[in-house]
Amino acid sequence: MTRSPVSHAAWMQWREARLRAVAATPGNLSLVSYQPVLQEPAPIEVIPGATVRRAGERDGVIVAAEPALGVEVDGTPVSGDTFVPRLRPDGGPLIRHERHLIDVFSLDGADYELRIYDEHAENLSNFAGIDVYDFDEALVLDGVFTRYAVTGRVPWEFTRSTDTGHTKRVPGTIAVAVEGTQYDLLAFLDGDDLVLVFADATTGSESYAPGRFLRMPRPPADGAVRIDFNRAFLPPCGFSDFYSCPIPPPQNRIAIPIRAGEKRALWREARQH
Repeated sequence: MTRSPVSHAAWMQWREARLRAVAATPGNLSLVSYQPVLQEPAPIEVIPGATVRRAGERDGVIVAAEPALGVEVDGTPVSGDTFVPRLRPDGGPLIRHERHLIDVFSLDGADYELRIYDEHAENLSNFAGIDVYDFDEALVLDGVFTRYAVTGRVPWEFTRSTDTGHTKRVPGTIAVAVEGTQYDLLAFLDGDDLVLVFADATTGSESYAPGRFLRMPRPPADGAVRIDFNRAFLPPCGFSDFYSCPIPPPQNRIAIPIRAGEKRALWREARQH
């Protein structure tokens, strides 16, 4: 299994990469709106004259625009009805119009929305960094992944209440001892990676509520997995109120404080919610 190196220098590189990623467009700070996609054509809120509708049984949406509007999908001009697939793990495809970038997002294929990013988003200029705990090699733990016979879809709770009940692909559990207490943590698949959504005794007081994320490669056949809490990161909803983020399930609530990884986003001025 390919593992990220455990060192202060490697962690600093990870921190710098995180700052670049959240401040990019599209990126967590630049999300300014979302628009549910319906069966019938509806105007795209930031592209006057363009419409969007569901694409029937296909995994994506239909965007309609005349060439004069200057709408592009991954650099290709839109002319008439254009199928735009659901967002891929590599971040494409992207719809562009002037200062806005748009992706097509779906939690589990049951419904779709346009996520709208703005190169001039207020959060980009208001962002002052990410508060983090000091690097702590003691919070790099070894665990064992136990694979289910079948990767099932498990209903999940989300920060946007209307999304609760949508499913995540859960391939198994991660057994790990945290200061002598054994936990069987639930992780879901995002592309080829496992994502752990967890809360701990710092959640809501020192670190972001309702919890933080941890991403790791899918474990090898022997199930060996390393849990590096120094790379715990804020969910996208920690940077923009327009995201809908998964909430830690009960078995992922760790009783002790995990003082490693990211705490909160920092702002130059208090944000208006």
